Amino acid sequence: MKTLLLGLLLLLGAPALAQTLVEVTTVAAIASSLDASVRFPSGSFKAGRGSEAIVARIPDASRFNLEVYAARGVAARLQPGFVQQILTGFAASGYFVENQQETQVAGEVRTRYNLRDEAGRAAILFVVRKGDELVFAFGKAK
Repeated sequence: MKTLLLGLLLLLGAPALAQTLVEVTTVAAIASSLDASVRFPSGSFKAGRGSEAIVARIPDASRFNLEVYAARGVAARLQPGFVQQILTGFAASGYFVENQQETQVAGEVRTRYNLRDEAGRAAILFVVRKGDELVFAFGKAK
């Protein structure tokens, strides 16, 4: 009986351990490799296929080292709050919005935030929203 109870406890404890590993992996995946001090909100994932299409929407993309991320699930549906969390993360890391431009193209809303850090170095946050989808690119000037 004790063996059965011990086995049951181990089986019930395994999902909790697995959940912790998933959260740690997610946290590690949402840190920018361009600047480790920049943290993205929960729900951010590094984009894979299709990243080139987002970068192609930025006219002066060659000026920046860019990383592309996507928001998934509930985070993508809460777009204005999600973008505000991203900007707050940048401000906490020393990147402040200098100006922003928003355009609408083929049902997409594209917002470009020109950022500058305390040393005067330029950076960009480019957000593309369409329906429930939200993708953003971050880059520091080369």
